[in-house]
Amino acid sequence: MSEFTQKVKRQTFIKPLIFFFLIGFFVKYLWSSFDAIFLEILETSIWLVLAVLFLGIAYQFVEGKMVKTTVRITDKPFRSVEGMMASCYAAFYRVVTFGAGTWIAEINFYHRKNLTVSEGVGVSIFRFMLFKTSAAFLAILFLIMEMGLFSQRIIWVVIICIAINLAINGVILLAALSMPLQILFVTICNRWIKQAAWRDKVDQVNTQINALRTMIHDLMHKKRLLVEMLFWGITKALIWFIIPYICLRPDYPDFNFFVSLALISFVTVISGVVPTPGGVGSFEVSYMLLFSPYVGKIDAASSLLLYRFATFILPFLIGGIYVFVSRKKRLKINR
Repeated sequence: MSEFTQKVKRQTFIKPLIFFFLIGFFVKYLWSSFDAIFLEILETSIWLVLAVLFLGIAYQFVEGKMVKTTVRITDKPFRSVEGMMASCYAAFYRVVTFGAGTWIAEINFYHRKNLTVSEGVGVSIFRFMLFKTSAAFLAILFLIMEMGLFSQRIIWVVIICIAINLAINGVILLAALSMPLQILFVTICNRWIKQAAWRDKVDQVNTQINALRTMIHDLMHKKRLLVEMLFWGITKALIWFIIPYICLRPDYPDFNFFVSLALISFVTVISGVVPTPGGVGSFEVSYMLLFSPYVGKIDAASSLLLYRFATFILPFLIGGIYVFVSRKKRLKINR
C-alpha cells in the first residue's frame, strides 16, 4: 500500500474523531448545567422565539436572492424562491447524510431547474466562497471596531482563521484561473493516485475547477452581478449574526451590540477552519468558549440552541417538507 493511500485512509477517520472529541468536550463542559439550560429554554418568551423564527426565514429569503443573482451569470431563468429552496434542500441532506451529501444534493437541485451539471457546480462553489468571504469581511470589520475589548490570544486566533478562510478562497480562485496549475494538479494526482474511488474525487475536483473558470469568465462581463452577490452575501450573514444579540439582550441589556456581532463573526471564521462533518461540533464549542465569558455558560448555551434552531433546524425542516412534497408529486406523475 502506497504512503499516499495510507495517508488518505488515516484522513477518513480525522473528521469523525474531531467531531466526537468536540461533542464530548461540549457535553462535559455543560454537564452540570443541563437542568438550568433546560429551564432557561422553557422560560423563553414566545416573542423571542417568533423573532428568531422571523430572522431564520429572512435569512433563507436573502439566500434565495443571492442564489438567484448568482444563477443570472448563466442567463438561465431562476426565481428567488427556488434559490431559497436550494439552500433548504441542501440543508436537509446535510443533516440526513451527516454532511457528506450536501454538495451533491445542491447540484442535483440546480440540475432539476434546467441548469447543467457544470453550471450547478459553479453556482454551489460561488455560494460557498461568498459565505466565507462575507464572514471574513465582517470579522475583520468588527475586529477593527472592537479590538480593544479582546485579548491578544483571541485576536491572533481570529486573524489566523480569517487568513485561512481567505486562503481557501484564494486557492480555489487560483486553481480556476491558472490552467498550468490545474494541469499540474491533475498530472500529480494521476501519477500518485491509483485507487478508482480517489481518481473519481480528482475528476470531481477537476470538474469543479472547470465550472468555476467558466462562471468567472462570464462574470467578468457582468461586474454589477458580483457587487450584488457580495451585497446579498453580507446581508444574509448579518441577519444570522443578529440572532445571538436579540436572544441575550433581555437578560443582558448592557451587552454591546457590536461586541455580539464581533463574537459571532469570530465563531463563524474559527469553526470554518475546523474539519467536522456538516460543521457540527466546531461551531458549538467555539460559540461557548467565546460567549460564556460575557454571559455565562447557561445563557450562552440557551442562545446557542435558539441560534442553531434558526440556522440549522429550520432550513432542515423546510427542506424536508420540500423533499416530501416533491417526491409525492413525482409519484403522482409516474402513476
